[in-house]
Amino acid sequence: MIELDTVGHGEPLVLLHGVGANRGIWRNVIDPIAAERLVLAPDLPGFGDSPPVGAGFRLHEIAGALADVLSEHVTEPFDLVGNSLGGAVALILALQRPELVHRLVLVAPAGFSPRPRLVADALGRLSDPMIVFRRLLGNPLTSSGIGRRLLLWGTIAAPQQLSAQDARRMLQASRGASRVGAAVAAVLAADLRSELARLDLPLGLIWGERDRIVPIATLQSILAVRPEVVVETIPDAAHVPQLERPAEFVAALRSVLDRL
Repeated sequence: MIELDTVGHGEPLVLLHGVGANRGIWRNVIDPIAAERLVLAPDLPGFGDSPPVGAGFRLHEIAGALADVLSEHVTEPFDLVGNSLGGAVALILALQRPELVHRLVLVAPAGFSPRPRLVADALGRLSDPMIVFRRLLGNPLTSSGIGRRLLLWGTIAAPQQLSAQDARRMLQASRGASRVGAAVAAVLAADLRSELARLDLPLGLIWGERDRIVPIATLQSILAVRPEVVVETIPDAAHVPQLERPAEFVAALRSVLDRL
């Protein structure tokens, strides 16, 4: 059973989180979005409170399971927003079930800088212990700006400016995750450019200009396939702009959806 939060009323909008996170990563933006929309934020299978689906982390299998659950909760096409790993899953879901999706917005999506399978698998195997180590030993470090910089470099543009509460929230978002390594391996090996070319839906992109996890240079690979895509960038944000710059993220999302 996939766990999800539903907040608000109106046109539905679905938010998919990234690796090492859960649906709580959207906490800072859900209320302003839900003032106008019905927001659905699930935990991806194998993350948060959602049990795994199948063995490992197969993007098509995960997307299918999410589509089945979401179709039970909404009766009209929804706008679909995916961050990082969630962006890769969102793209596959939109291709599998285009009748469910109105507009697609990818936030620093993974899956467009493929690594050799052996490299992807090796990095995946390293990810699980690293996530656990950071969560278990990182909490004391979140109390200082220097500690937050050490813990969140690359993921957050200015970790020392992030509140200790939000830093702890990021660390604890991986609690319950059982498919971090498999998901990292799957998305690092993926090359979704051919899937992107087949997509027949309005498409937008949001990117933090200081992202070091999925660098903004990746945007050029996407524009080479879909030059008409609507793009918004957030100057002082990195890989998780919805947590780091929530007001700017909400404004960027509204702008992209309006232009689509």
